[in-house]
Amino acid sequence: MLLSGSFANFNYNSVTMKKIVLLLSLAVLASCGSNAEVSVPTENLNEVLTCTDAKGLIAKYGAKSVILDTAIVSGDDTLKGAIIFPGTAKQANVFFHEGKISDVSIQGESSAWKTASGLYLGLPLQEVEKLNTKNFTISGFGWAHGGSVVSWEGGKLAGDSTLTHLVSFRNKRQIISVEEFNKVSGEAEFDVRHPAIQQMNPVLEQITILKPYIPSKEEGKGIAKKIESSQMPVH
Repeated sequence: MLLSGSFANFNYNSVTMKKIVLLLSLAVLASCGSNAEVSVPTENLNEVLTCTDAKGLIAKYGAKSVILDTAIVSGDDTLKGAIIFPGTAKQANVFFHEGKISDVSIQGESSAWKTASGLYLGLPLQEVEKLNTKNFTISGFGWAHGGSVVSWEGGKLAGDSTLTHLVSFRNKRQIISVEEFNKVSGEAEFDVRHPAIQQMNPVLEQITILKPYIPSKEEGKGIAKKIESSQMPVH
């Protein structure tokens, strides 16, 4: 009887220990998953701009990691540029102006890159406000250019004559009603302090850092024609 009783206790203790180990393992996995979701990337996207041109990209990252002169889809536009580290977490799109690197862009849910200013994919809007040190203005959601920053309103992310930031946000979770979402949707501009936007707290889905330049007269005409053709006719 003593032996069988001890054996029963042994079985009970073994099962209990297994449950404890399982719970601890799940806790560790949950912790790792949480950290992975909010972990800050370590690669500096600004370094891509220092490569100056296509030859610089190849010299820095290697010919096998660079695809030159290729079509890149961005929103409703198809542009031509270069892709570095295609198909990896370090993929980035590089664009040129008169043979020199003009800007570099990343998009999606996550990336190995962050900007020197602290921006990275998945960063919530309220954290971007802190980096900008003030509120800013974005376009309404629900269309091709929805959730894009229209103006940094003089904040730090506006940069200067050597560098600036272009970004767009996406609604990560459906935490507001359709009615509230519609209030901040469409081809209109909204201050990010709007209650619906603050409640939504969307995350960055596209980041571009670029060297500003003044377009030539001919380039200006081309840009104006493109904008005019994209506008809806007035009835």
